[in-house]
Parts: sequence; structure tokens; C-alpha cells
Amino acid sequence: MSLVITPNSKQALSAKQQLQLLALPNAKRVRLLKTLGRYERQLARKRLKTQTTVQGNKFASRTDGKKTKMLKRMGKTLEPYVKGGKRLELKHKAGLTGRIAALHQEGGSEQMTSSRMSRIHGKPDYKAPCTRSQAKALAAEGYKVRRAKGKGYRRATIKEIAGSLNHGKATLILSELRGQKSRKSWQIPVKARPFLGDTTANVQAQLGTILKQLNKRG
Repeated sequence: MSLVITPNSKQALSAKQQLQLLALPNAKRVRLLKTLGRYERQLARKRLKTQTTVQGNKFASRTDGKKTKMLKRMGKTLEPYVKGGKRLELKHKAGLTGRIAALHQEGGSEQMTSSRMSRIHGKPDYKAPCTRSQAKALAAEGYKVRRAKGKGYRRATIKEIAGSLNHGKATLILSELRGQKSRKSWQIPVKARPFLGDTTANVQAQLGTILKQLNKRG
């Protein structure tokens, strides 16, 4: 994902400013667009820090409910590139980082596989005790245990589940209760969190300011 800015009448500069820009030596035009790129990078980094979109709204929340910050490292690898003295691209150095950024910028879905999940989180210890989150999920799904006295079953408490099941057994039972089949791959929905971009008016104003500064310096 990259932010592309081409100074023209439709996007950034007025006719007068375009003439001033064209009159600049190529080296100065490159310097102007690089300066603009650093300005836009600063804005993007600020949005990532405050977890807000280009429109000023809060980022869409995590699907797992966690409150930790998202896309924290995305601003570190943003770099401005100028092509031919006429085009600015603010993009990530690494292609993989750019693809991840684009997914969060625009929203969509990401394919996850069992092997990739293991690489990210490590292979689970299925013999380890059941986690509290697993126990809570099982209790919410109505997991039952046999009654100590009499016949039949009753709903188990979170404490009982955590104390009687291991990680592997809890995973299997939870999948059965939810009617989930074993999957080798699945799609994870990703909400849009646009942090890279700017309005035409703001780009035009900033370019005009930088152009004035360059003209003063001579």
C-alpha cells in the first residue's frame, strides 16, 4: 500500500503553483516532493500513535476484544520515494509489510492455515492444562458434567472445567459444541483502518507552503 501524489491541477497545485513548480530545477522538485513525503509520513505515524483514521475516527476494534494497539510498527518502515521529479510515493520498504498495511488500510480477509498459525504462535502443548479462556468458552457453550448424586448431567463451572480438562481435550470439545469441522485453512476478516492518505486541500496547502520556502531560499 502506498500514498501516491502527483502535483497537478486536479489533485494538488493551482495553475500558478504548477508553473512555479515546473520552473524549478529537477533537484529542487525532488527536494520539494521529499519534504512533502516526510510531512505525510509524520501524519501517518501520528495516526498510528493515536489509533485514528485519516477521517479522524478511532480504528475499528479488534475482533478478539483485546485493547492493545494495532499496526504499531507500520510507521517505522514508511519511506518517501520521488520518481522523475514529478511523482511522490510514500510506501513501505518491505513488500510483505506493504501488503499487510494495504489489508488494514482497505479492509478485506486474510487466509490463515494451521501451519502458519503454528509458526506465529508456536505449536500448542495439548497436554498442558486447559486455559481460563477455553474454560469460559466451554461454560458459555453449556459444557456439562455428570452429577455427583443422582442421574443426569449439570452445567460445569469454569473452575471445574479448568481443573479437569487439558488443552487438547478442551479444544476438541469446544469444536464439537460449536459444530466446527477440522480445517486446514480459513479466512480471517480484517476491518478497514485507513491511516495513510490526505485530503486534496491539505496536500495543496502543504505543497504551496514548501514551494514558498524553497523560493525564499533561492
